[in-house]
Amino acid sequence: MRVLFLVSGVYPHYMGGVSTWADQLVRGMGEHEFHVVSVVSNPHVEVRYALPSNVKEIITVPLWGTEKPEEYLPGSLSETLRNRWRTTEGTVRADFVHHFETFLEEVKVATPAPPRLAEALYGMHRFLLDHDFRGTMRSRAVWDSFRGMLDRDPLLASMDLYEAIDTLRSLGRYLRVLNVRPPAADIAHAAIASVAGLIGIMAHMEDGTPNILTEHGVYVRERMLDLINQPISPRARVFWTNFHAALAALNYHYAERVYPVCTFNSRWEDRFGVPREKVHVLYNGVDGETFRPREIPRPHPGPTVVAVIRIDRLKDALNLIEAMGYVREAIPDAKCLIYGPSPDADYARLCVAERARRGLDSAVEFCGFTQEPEVAYNLGDVVVLSSVSEGFPFALLEGMASGKAVVATDVGGVAEALGDTGLLVPPRQPRRLGEAVVRVLKDPELRRDLGARARSRATGKYGLGEFIDAYRRAYAEVGGAS
Repeated sequence: MRVLFLVSGVYPHYMGGVSTWADQLVRGMGEHEFHVVSVVSNPHVEVRYALPSNVKEIITVPLWGTEKPEEYLPGSLSETLRNRWRTTEGTVRADFVHHFETFLEEVKVATPAPPRLAEALYGMHRFLLDHDFRGTMRSRAVWDSFRGMLDRDPLLASMDLYEAIDTLRSLGRYLRVLNVRPPAADIAHAAIASVAGLIGIMAHMEDGTPNILTEHGVYVRERMLDLINQPISPRARVFWTNFHAALAALNYHYAERVYPVCTFNSRWEDRFGVPREKVHVLYNGVDGETFRPREIPRPHPGPTVVAVIRIDRLKDALNLIEAMGYVREAIPDAKCLIYGPSPDADYARLCVAERARRGLDSAVEFCGFTQEPEVAYNLGDVVVLSSVSEGFPFALLEGMASGKAVVATDVGGVAEALGDTGLLVPPRQPRRLGEAVVRVLKDPELRRDLGARARSRATGKYGLGEFIDAYRRAYAEVGGAS
């Protein structure tokens, strides 16, 4: 079976939980061919995973850092020149703008008509395949269409010129995925309900390719959290919230099956009106052989907390740093080792400054990204997750499988994964988090009991083999026989 595998900001260019899921899936189903479309933030990325032989191609689509799609998509010079020659104000106005206007009408509301939105996107897609993208999006016809949409809307009409230009430019970045000609496939599998999924929907519009969707985090919820911290006007915040909600609704509509990684995510899908018969929870899986209790020399002999997280706002490292202040009050020699990348440089600087402000330089160590998380978990007595938003986190499953006591914030599917084998606290309550860590560090019997039961739960309920078999059945059901 040929699989069109659609990802954004993860495999194979970035490490992390969803990338682990993707790597497990691709390697576990060696009988299928995977054609991967990876939407990334910029063109300066490298493949971070050793690709198995069943990955037949990687199409990388950077949303920022380039001006023209031909910089990263295949195509001859003569084809590029022909596309530019075809693209005039007249052709854009005659063959593109009416699709673009319908697209704008649908995405500026949170509850679009999915078939109408899909038809508009497909019309834009067909036009852009043999016309110049940059010339189209910078045309007077497109600007007039966009400005007209703003002027007709009571809220958006007050956008000033700068904000309008910036909004249209950002829209153009997202629409770059429409320049991708989807490879022929038996099934399209999106790992996020975002612009990456549009490529599968275009394949469906072209030749009926069936689509499925896996939801790790809830895309709309995470975009809403992100928009809260963006320095934009309330009207722009409403526009972008509705835009992302419209994308999610479109992905849900065209997916024949939606596979949330936990029941928590399915509640959001209910809010979007996804028929319940389409929704089937498929848990992530963990390799219990790789992640197991190990006897490893420890760099810190005292009580040790380990966190394997990205240093970003969703993982809320600031919460963990503040919690360690309370831990040190009760256990002066306690230390926290934080392993993980820092994709948000500004937030990482905030964390370093907060550590210094609280006098915790010797208590909290940023260890950077690790290629051996199975070692990192075993360097501590307790594994901590401090997130404000989660799906069904691999860091949790891996810590559990490593036989460690876990203290985590009660967000997303964390409680569902952990059951009664760890301690849960509310998010963004560092005192509660610190008190729970102290309780576990001071009680060796509790630590051993929680760790043993956590490993039993992780390897028994969330095994890697069960995970692969579940997706093998899903592919066969939706995509047909290979």
